[in-house]
Amino acid sequence: MENQTFDLRNIRRYLDFPLKIETIGFRPKNNWVHRHNRITQYFLCFVMKSEKLFSITRIDGSLRKSNGLAARMALIRPGTVMDSVEPSCKEELFFTYSPSADEQIDNFHLRPCSFELTPAFSDTLQRIRNSFSRLQYPGVADRLDCLAIELAQEAMIASLSWEKNPASKMIPDERIFLISNYFQLHFDGPVDLDPLLRKHGMTRRTFYREWKKYYTVTPAQYLIDLRLQCACELLRDPGKKIYEIALESGFCDPMYFNHCFTRHYGCSPQSYRKNAVRG
Repeated sequence: MENQTFDLRNIRRYLDFPLKIETIGFRPKNNWVHRHNRITQYFLCFVMKSEKLFSITRIDGSLRKSNGLAARMALIRPGTVMDSVEPSCKEELFFTYSPSADEQIDNFHLRPCSFELTPAFSDTLQRIRNSFSRLQYPGVADRLDCLAIELAQEAMIASLSWEKNPASKMIPDERIFLISNYFQLHFDGPVDLDPLLRKHGMTRRTFYREWKKYYTVTPAQYLIDLRLQCACELLRDPGKKIYEIALESGFCDPMYFNHCFTRHYGCSPQSYRKNAVRG
């Protein structure tokens, strides 16, 4: 496949997306060499493959060495001066934006990173590449504006495990999500954690350590939050008594339910019901 560049500046947009792409470039074999090249636009670049273990580039006078084993994302700002110290062939996709797009760029909190090519990233990448043959169709440029940011966000999410341990790439423990799904399906009844952990071959210590990587609350609080969300829905039914709602949402003690609800929402279940029915 040959290198391709597409100009989107004169294509009509139908959505008011805040960050509009000016050009898209796809370079399966990128032999581009920078010779004191001053960048005049914003470049959002994704390098998927490299033929060298490390690639070296001089950016604003400083040497930058990149790990060729990892995919990587870069955000190059206007005014940056680049020199290719050791160029290498690599598969690269880039988007350019107007040099006046500072505020819009900053609002998306994009940051350079190395990352693993996850299925979610690869799926978004494929959707972008599938759009190349349809750029003149109405709405395709709008879709690409959104997909470029989605691709960057997928890269940053995928970078979380790579940056912690690039040697092992720290693949997420799927058992945590299986247990989380079990909580979501069975929160309205008693949940005995020990048999669940034995079923998935986990110790309590391993479970709590892995859980903390993906959730900001403890498993116990996660269950309580699910039960409280259910209770909020049930409280909209004026025919149900408060103690019945407590039991149906997984609380075996109505007083404990009242305590948890008031602490979480700042009002009693009775007050919540009045406001919900009135609204």
